[in-house]
Order: sequence, then C-alpha cells, then structure tokens
Amino acid sequence: MRGHVNRNLIVAINEQTGDLYSDVNVKFTIDQQDHNAYATAAAFLNSSEADVISVQHEYGIFGGDWGEYVVDLYQGLTKPIVTTLHTVLSDPPEKARSILHDICAMSSSVIVTLESAANLLEEVYGVERSKIHVVRHGTALPERVRNLYAKRQLGFQDREILATFGLISPGKGIEHAIRAMSYLVKERPRLLYLVIGETHPEVRRHLGESYRESLVALVKRLKLGRNVRFIDSYLRDDQLSLYLQATDVYVAPYLGKEQVSSGTLTLALGHGKAIVSTPTVFAKEILSHNRGLFCKFANARSIAICVERILGEPELRKHLETNAFKYGQEVGWARVADCYGEIFRSAMRPTRAVSEAATIR
Repeated sequence: MRGHVNRNLIVAINEQTGDLYSDVNVKFTIDQQDHNAYATAAAFLNSSEADVISVQHEYGIFGGDWGEYVVDLYQGLTKPIVTTLHTVLSDPPEKARSILHDICAMSSSVIVTLESAANLLEEVYGVERSKIHVVRHGTALPERVRNLYAKRQLGFQDREILATFGLISPGKGIEHAIRAMSYLVKERPRLLYLVIGETHPEVRRHLGESYRESLVALVKRLKLGRNVRFIDSYLRDDQLSLYLQATDVYVAPYLGKEQVSSGTLTLALGHGKAIVSTPTVFAKEILSHNRGLFCKFANARSIAICVERILGEPELRKHLETNAFKYGQEVGWARVADCYGEIFRSAMRPTRAVSEAATIR
C-alpha cells in the first residue's frame, strides 16, 4: 500500500463453508455462520506477524444477528484494531447500536468516509471523537479524460451518453432512469443510456436474474430498445474507464437514503463527470459545492429534468465537470493510502505516544 505496508495478510469471510479464495494473500478464512470461528481467527491473528488489524465492517458480512459474531473477534484480539465502517445508521435498532458501539470501543481508530457519519458515531453511538477519522472514499484516476476519443473507440461518436455502472441490484433504482429516458428521447432521439455491470452475486443467489429481466422488459415495453443498452459483464478497470470517459452524464438513482458509501459515484467524480443523483447521505456530502444535481427519489421525471438541464446548458455542465474533477484529484487512491498509512502507524504506537506526552508535560 504505497510503501506503508510491507506485507498484507488477509482473513476472509466465507459465506458458504469451505475455502473459496484463490488470492495468495488470504491466509485464513472464517465460515460466516460458525460462531467459534471468530475466536479462532483472533488467535491466528495474534500469533501472526501482523502489527495492525484493519477490519472492514458492513452489516451482512459477519454472522449472527446484526453481525454480532464479529464482537468475538474483537474481544479475542490483542493487537491494535483500525475499523472502517461502511454503514452508520442514523436510527439503529438497539442491537445494531450496541454492536457498533462495542467494536468502536475496542478499536484504536475508527474510519468513516463522511463528516455526517462521524457526527452520528459521536452523537448516536457514543464513540470518542478523538478516535474517529474521516477518510474520503478513494478512487482510481484516469491520466486524462478524453470524451470524444472514448466515444470513437466505443462507436458512440454520434450519441449523447448517460451511464450507470456497478453490480446491478434493485437498490440501484435503474428502472426510474429507464423511465426518464422515455421523456428525454422525445427531444434527444440519439440519447443512449448504458447500464454497465453484472447482477450482484447476492441478488443472483436469491433472486436469479429477475431484476435484470424486469429492466429488459421495461425497455421493451417503453420501446426504448435503441436508447438503452445493457453491458452485462465485469469490465477491467481500463475498459470501465473508457466507458466513463465516453459518458456525458452519470446517473445514480439510488433508492436507499441511508447510503454512506459509493465507489461508483466516487469513480464518476474522479473522471470529472457531470452527475445526477438522488440525495443519499453519501451523495449529499460529496456532491455539495456544485459537484452534481439532485433528483427526487424514485422519480423519473425529476431525473429527466436534471439530465436535460445538464445537456442543455453547456456552462452548467462545464462547471459541474470542473468541480467533480477537482474533487477527484483529492481522493485518488494514493492520497487515501497515505491517510490510512498514518492512521495505522498511529495505532501501532499508543504506548510510545503516551510516554512522549508524559515527558513533554
């Protein structure tokens, strides 16, 4: 990690029993619903060469009610823990609040991507402000954004392009963006909306391809076959970057208001794209300062109005793109790695820091 870490040792979660990982850095696995496995993992990490334990916390990753089994991992660890929280609920059930409070109390540092999430941790979960760090969601950055070149490479040189990408699930709200196209194509018949990405594996496991099939059926019903295209595959980073560079407006019609992280939205910012998004917790903070336009939740006409504003007002579009690009430069992975590196180093030296502070006094 940018010279901050000599070696990564990964402990991964198996949602199904058995080792499912081929990554050579995965040295230990935890069967998600095996309560005893979490204490065993703690013992493994305590005996390993690891100096700091970095835990990525998200509801649904760990076993038990609200992922309660992870508490056993924390209780068993003797090494400093840095916890990154991907979801911080504003009005959590008591069980969820208690678990998050406990793992934060056992952490040397807690990382969130938003100031609003940091405020919630302090006010709702009782976490000490001194151990909370805000590190913005990082992203890969293109060497330069080449819209017309990318369009020629993809065969879209005569089209205006809207795009949404990432693992496809009902929470993306893509059906509302498709319905918005029925308004937009009346004045812009060459407009093309790209839906890029495979179905989320968890969605596929429980619902198959029913959501994607419903989107395809909606396109057919609205007679938008020439204006909506599905790229149903996992793209390499360079391929995805090319599609993003070709995009004129990035659309993020998420349905979950509490969402506090989005790698896809951050990547679009990193590519300097004009963005239309619903006002999720995450979007409201990172799209502030005129980095994007907000549409209403589950509202196709609102999406269409925002897109039309951007495409119809060149100065507005340029302003949004410039502000998005500037933000992207601040959250490139190199800068994020530097922030994490400093937090890890700080977690490794609490005893020395106390000693030095006593000497200074």
